[in-house]
Amino acid sequence: MREFYEFGVPRDVKPRSVDFLEKNNSATVVTGMRRTGKTYVTYQRMLSLMESGVPIERIVHVNFDDDRLKSVTLEHLRLIGDIHAEMFPDAAKRKCWYFLDELQDVTGWEMFARRLIDSHLVQLCLTGSSSKLLSREIATQMRGRALDVEVFPLSFREFLRFNSLADESVQEPYSSRTAGLLRHAMTRYLDEGGFPDVQGDMPRIRVKTLQEYVDAVLYRDVIERHDVPNAQALGYTLDYIKDNFAHKISTRAIAAVLGQVGVSANREAIANYLDWLEEAYLVCRVPVRTDSPAIRRMNPDKFYFVDTGLAKATTSKLDEAKGWLLENLVYLSLRRGFNTIEYYNTRKGGEVDFHVTDRITKKRSLVQVAWDMSAEATRNREMAALKDARSETGIEDCAIVTWDDDKTLDDGIRIVPAWKWCLEREA
Repeated sequence: MREFYEFGVPRDVKPRSVDFLEKNNSATVVTGMRRTGKTYVTYQRMLSLMESGVPIERIVHVNFDDDRLKSVTLEHLRLIGDIHAEMFPDAAKRKCWYFLDELQDVTGWEMFARRLIDSHLVQLCLTGSSSKLLSREIATQMRGRALDVEVFPLSFREFLRFNSLADESVQEPYSSRTAGLLRHAMTRYLDEGGFPDVQGDMPRIRVKTLQEYVDAVLYRDVIERHDVPNAQALGYTLDYIKDNFAHKISTRAIAAVLGQVGVSANREAIANYLDWLEEAYLVCRVPVRTDSPAIRRMNPDKFYFVDTGLAKATTSKLDEAKGWLLENLVYLSLRRGFNTIEYYNTRKGGEVDFHVTDRITKKRSLVQVAWDMSAEATRNREMAALKDARSETGIEDCAIVTWDDDKTLDDGIRIVPAWKWCLEREA
């Protein structure tokens, strides 16, 4: 604690476009995969508090991932308030902001956290993603008294700002020069992804680092935490997702592939593997659009990686994966919003990649993704599915996101390049 006040809050914090939610008598829980920048989001909040006039003496920060705190018990946690009050007695009498990283490493931490949020003098923020308790589950342990803030790798607009590639406020109308710069930046973004620590790295270093991220999640957040007895089956399940992301994936198909290579795993175990990989934010699941739980269970889910750079660093299908990567990128842009995301099957057997519902306004939209629309067969297939879905659902907001096509058709369907579509959503 003394070190925190001695060194202060890091000032080299590049701002993230993350809504930091706070409410009295509730904890803010910052969730996300490892290395997405959760701690720096809390630093950003600390700096904003200080800029608004809150002195650093009213901010408490403890990182329980510090090796010096490995033996801390529930009984020791009360010392945080005692030490703070001893150091800053006047500040401790006023409202203080507690930022506690990896608190879940301490057995019984829930009782301490609930006692803090019951106090009118503490605004609590928790972060964490470890093999012992994933940060997403902290909110569950808080019994409805937590606000979940998801942190993903950099969005496209954040990527531009982070790498000083374009002005933060860039918007339409775009000059031809600006459009060219943004198109080039999107090429980099699709390839490199948005994990902050790999920005600007050489390709070999970036790929190796991203592969290590995957290994860390696999072993620390899944195998160790769930004591997985068949790590080989889990590894093959992840390999199957690597080769089939942005596609429908069923436990039956994975079990069949595992059987072909002589690895035994039943469908229930595979379903657990998929759940655990999703809980760790390594992959994200998109179900079919339906109001029927039975139909939802009968249809396979589609899976996407949390980052296109990570997907590209791990997949072996580099040539044919560009369309999958683009669809993955579009999904992540939708996921950063407050949306319910599903895929839609038409009555004629066509498929629309995303049926999107804004959870606040309830506004719905249909989004199809295609690398390019130059081939007649591709154009006819994508357009037919989208028109059928529009007719069946009554949704008028329809778009096809492509790599570089840009036009509005007579029937109101927009064909828009990915760089422009992302900037519109992230404005």
